[in-house]
Amino acid sequence: MSVEIRPHQLDDKSVIWNLFQFYCYDTSREDEVDVEADGFFSLSPSYFGQYWELPRWAAHLIRVDGAIAGFVLIEPSDVVPEAQEIADLFILRRYRRRGLARDIVWHFLAQRQTPWTITVLDGWPEAEAFWAAMLADPRLRVAQRFLDPYGREGDVLLLDYATS
Repeated sequence: MSVEIRPHQLDDKSVIWNLFQFYCYDTSREDEVDVEADGFFSLSPSYFGQYWELPRWAAHLIRVDGAIAGFVLIEPSDVVPEAQEIADLFILRRYRRRGLARDIVWHFLAQRQTPWTITVLDGWPEAEAFWAAMLADPRLRVAQRFLDPYGREGDVLLLDYATS
């Protein structure tokens, strides 16, 4: 399996925008979000545009054997000012359960010398299971826990990790 995490590129903006509809569908039960009258989930173009316009914000397209497989969105942490956050990680169902998301997380942890945070919300079983499995790896641990700054049930975790 050949995995490509495409560097942040403007050419991928519309593709990731379209994939975000699938992400919204996958998380609609937990987010309690409905589609709009046109049958699409409501997305904010200005918020989404920040991934291409602002420093420390980035959107990466993921391909497996040349086929589009998902995306990862990186942004500044809302809790730890100098940290980056893996804000959204989406893998199409066809490519799940292959270790792809795990490998993507390690890819980003390994390439930066900044602290990393993740937000794990209560009642999101797939995300909770994924991060529990990640944190079972002895190279990764929670250095500090914070309350979610938006008042949601769950934690923001500051990660401590060894990449080798």
